[in-house]
Amino acid sequence: MRNYYLQIHEYMERLIHSIVLLDKQGIKHNGDVFTFVELYILKSFKDQSERRIYEIIKELDVDRNTLSSIINRLHISNYLTKEKSESDKRVQVLKLTEKGKKTYEEIISKEKEMLFSLLNDFSFNEEKAILKFLVKLDMLNKKTDSR
Repeated sequence: MRNYYLQIHEYMERLIHSIVLLDKQGIKHNGDVFTFVELYILKSFKDQSERRIYEIIKELDVDRNTLSSIINRLHISNYLTKEKSESDKRVQVLKLTEKGKKTYEEIISKEKEMLFSLLNDFSFNEEKAILKFLVKLDMLNKKTDSR
């Protein structure tokens, strides 16, 4: 058996458990509480000024009803706007509001800050080992998704 298998497995289980609990409780930001999916939707805009709902459905691999309720909450909370597409009235276009843009920038900044703080204690070779591990996890996930 590998040298650190049991410890790595235990910490992976703890991490997964923490993520599930955190999503259940919600992530607090400026007085609002977000689920991971809501944050992911905000982050999915990246440098795009607008997104179409069907693009997000495809990206997240969720059904339209689930996504609609999440988008409605973000819309009601003034994080994004919903409009019908100029070119195709059947298509809904989402745009971040100023509040949504500010929240997006704050979330990205906080994530970077946390990661830099965490990686600050690692050597270059340790960072490479972490990256290699994460790439292999991603490859394993892609194999599982294609089944």
